[in-house]
Amino acid sequence: MFVFNPTLRSLFIAFSLLFAITTPKAHADSSNDLLMNLTIIGAIGSFGYACYEGQAPCSFDPSLNTDKLSLSVDVGADNTIQNNRFAFGADWQKPLFENEHFRIGGRWEINANYWYSTDKDADNKSGYIVGLTPVFHYIWKTGQIKPYLELGGGPQYLSDVTIENEFKSTQFQFGSIFGLGVQSDQFEIGYRYLHISNANIETPNPGTDFHNLHIAYKF
Repeated sequence: MFVFNPTLRSLFIAFSLLFAITTPKAHADSSNDLLMNLTIIGAIGSFGYACYEGQAPCSFDPSLNTDKLSLSVDVGADNTIQNNRFAFGADWQKPLFENEHFRIGGRWEINANYWYSTDKDADNKSGYIVGLTPVFHYIWKTGQIKPYLELGGGPQYLSDVTIENEFKSTQFQFGSIFGLGVQSDQFEIGYRYLHISNANIETPNPGTDFHNLHIAYKF
């Protein structure tokens, strides 16, 4: 199994923090900027911690636990753009951190989004987004029903370079996730924010921000 050595871990964390601080605003609409920045910085910080610990997703070993799988549906919108996201997930073999009251774990999600516009004048009326997303779960052990916070991000591919009236320059994008909710051994329900942009690989780089209801079944 490959893991980052201490030097590479430090470089990764330093680069990630620099990227988070210096990344320009992704879109002219500033209504989601605070949430977007918290989501991106939180996801980068989670990756940094996983790399420091040398665990998934910072390893060539996917560390999949095939006994802990999930199917999830996210339904939401970004103004006139409606979003439906479907994902199949597999938990990581072991948590990044755990004590009597708190656990940091996560899973890999293979996701497929279908979006469509209700704007009759939209340049592009509908399309798909597919990707692979590691999602970190910060879970408070309060009993059978546990509150959680989730952060994640991963590569995404758009079926078209335009979403509604937004020309996004590249079909390759990144999807960043922030969520809050509650979970049991079998179910998960909460709010999930999804930000789609290309991290300024090319400009213009308008961000798409979906606010979703998230429901997952774990088996």
